[in-house]
Amino acid sequence: MHIPEFRTQTRHGRKKDSDGNPVTKKGDKHPNIINGYVVWETVQLADLAQTQKQFREYKSIHSQVLQDVVQRVQTTMDNLCLT
Repeated sequence: MHIPEFRTQTRHGRKKDSDGNPVTKKGDKHPNIINGYVVWETVQLADLAQTQKQFREYKSIHSQVLQDVVQRVQTTMDNLCLT
Protein backbone atom coordinates (compact mmCIF):
# COMPACT_ATOMS: atom_id res chain seq x y z
CA MET A 1 0.00 0.00 0.00
CA HIS A 2 1.39 3.40 -1.00
CA ILE A 3 0.69 6.15 1.51
CA PRO A 4 1.49 9.68 0.33
CA GLU A 5 3.60 11.80 2.65
CA PHE A 6 0.95 14.55 2.81
CA ARG A 7 -2.77 14.92 2.20
CA THR A 8 -4.52 18.11 1.10
CA GLN A 9 -7.73 19.12 2.84
CA THR A 10 -10.62 19.27 0.37
CA ARG A 11 -12.93 21.64 2.31
CA HIS A 12 -12.97 24.00 5.26
CA GLY A 13 -13.16 22.28 8.64
CA ARG A 14 -16.26 22.47 10.82
CA LYS A 15 -14.45 23.61 13.97
CA LYS A 16 -14.28 27.41 14.34
CA ASP A 17 -11.91 29.65 16.24
CA SER A 18 -13.11 32.41 18.63
CA ASP A 19 -13.66 34.76 15.66
CA GLY A 20 -15.85 32.22 13.83
CA ASN A 21 -13.24 31.31 11.20
CA PRO A 22 -12.56 27.66 10.32
CA VAL A 23 -9.58 26.22 12.22
CA THR A 24 -8.57 24.20 9.17
CA LYS A 25 -9.10 25.39 5.62
CA LYS A 26 -9.43 23.93 2.14
CA GLY A 27 -5.95 23.44 0.70
CA ASP A 28 -4.22 22.94 4.07
CA LYS A 29 -1.58 20.18 3.93
CA HIS A 30 -1.47 17.56 6.68
CA PRO A 31 1.24 14.92 7.14
CA ASN A 32 0.37 11.24 6.75
CA ILE A 33 3.80 10.20 8.02
CA ILE A 34 5.47 11.71 11.10
CA ASN A 35 8.95 10.65 12.22
CA GLY A 36 8.78 7.66 9.89
CA TYR A 37 5.44 6.42 11.29
CA VAL A 38 2.11 6.41 9.48
CA VAL A 39 -0.55 8.56 11.14
CA TRP A 40 -3.17 5.79 11.39
CA GLU A 41 -6.14 8.07 12.05
CA THR A 42 -5.48 10.18 8.94
CA VAL A 43 -5.26 7.16 6.67
CA GLN A 44 -8.39 5.55 8.12
CA LEU A 45 -10.45 8.74 7.83
CA ALA A 46 -9.35 9.24 4.23
CA ASP A 47 -10.26 5.63 3.39
CA LEU A 48 -13.80 5.63 4.82
CA ALA A 49 -15.41 5.95 1.37
CA GLN A 50 -13.55 2.83 0.18
CA THR A 51 -14.51 1.01 3.39
CA GLN A 52 -18.17 1.81 2.77
CA LYS A 53 -17.90 0.39 -0.75
CA GLN A 54 -16.26 -2.80 0.49
CA PHE A 55 -18.61 -3.33 3.45
CA ARG A 56 -22.07 -2.42 2.17
CA GLU A 57 -23.63 -2.48 5.66
CA TYR A 58 -21.46 0.55 6.57
CA LYS A 59 -23.46 2.67 4.11
CA SER A 60 -26.36 2.69 6.58
CA ILE A 61 -24.11 4.24 9.26
CA HIS A 62 -23.81 8.04 9.16
CA SER A 63 -20.33 9.16 8.08
CA GLN A 64 -19.81 11.29 11.22
CA VAL A 65 -20.40 8.21 13.37
CA LEU A 66 -17.73 6.30 11.44
CA GLN A 67 -15.34 9.26 11.77
CA ASP A 68 -16.00 9.39 15.51
CA VAL A 69 -15.18 5.68 15.87
CA VAL A 70 -11.85 6.15 14.09
CA GLN A 71 -11.01 9.11 16.34
CA ARG A 72 -11.99 7.18 19.49
CA VAL A 73 -9.75 4.26 18.53
CA GLN A 74 -6.87 6.68 17.91
CA THR A 75 -7.41 8.36 21.29
CA THR A 76 -7.46 4.96 23.02
CA MET A 77 -4.25 3.90 21.29
CA ASP A 78 -2.59 7.21 22.18
CA ASN A 79 -3.59 6.75 25.83
CA LEU A 80 -2.25 3.18 25.88
CA CYS A 81 1.08 4.33 24.51
CA LEU A 82 1.40 7.02 27.20
CA THR A 83 1.10 4.57 30.08
